[in-house]
Amino acid sequence: MKSVVLKGTQNGFEITLDDSENFETIKTEFTELLDQLVHSSDYSEKKGMKFDIITGNRALSAEQKQTLRDIVNKRDNLVINEFKADVMSNDEAYHLRDENRVTIIDQTIHNGQDLKIKGDVLFLGKIHKGGKLITNGNLFCMGNVDGIVQVGFPVDESKLAVGNFHNAQQVRIGEQIEIIEDNREKISEDLRTVVYVNGLHTISYSNLDNIKEISPKFFSRIGGI
Repeated sequence: MKSVVLKGTQNGFEITLDDSENFETIKTEFTELLDQLVHSSDYSEKKGMKFDIITGNRALSAEQKQTLRDIVNKRDNLVINEFKADVMSNDEAYHLRDENRVTIIDQTIHNGQDLKIKGDVLFLGKIHKGGKLITNGNLFCMGNVDGIVQVGFPVDESKLAVGNFHNAQQVRIGEQIEIIEDNREKISEDLRTVVYVNGLHTISYSNLDNIKEISPKFFSRIGGI
């Protein structure tokens, strides 16, 4: 069974990496796959092709990501759009903790319960449906969210929510509200998802790899990831 698989999706192309395989094997098969692609008879139709790299339960290091980018950059008109993982690396978690300015919460928030925190929050617990976690800062979530989270309370739209909010009821940023149950197809089951308010004052979704473009000030504050 191949450890590197290319497939088309409604949103473009994805290359999935087997998260149980060693990286050297991944690198070899990744190179072979791209070679096959650029030598295929219909490659001309794929010029300018962008693809996401899906790593499952493996968080690639910055060096490993750069290795794959270097392999891609040797081939004309192929571009890595973003890396997507279901886990967050320890380095990323420590960066997001931002030393002593983040409150770490590891508890269960039940239906009908509101937990209000000042400042940035690293959440490791569980929010049941009907439960609410509210902060005036940013939220970095490595726990399970089935309820409601609000960042930038009450009106600060510059704050971010980072984590897997696929099963949440709502995500609120300042006064903006996204009812996830009505828009679940927009948001991936990915701990590295970034929820933010865009220039049109509506809620958007991206990936932690794009944090520099989403919020340059925040990127500088955490020292770059």
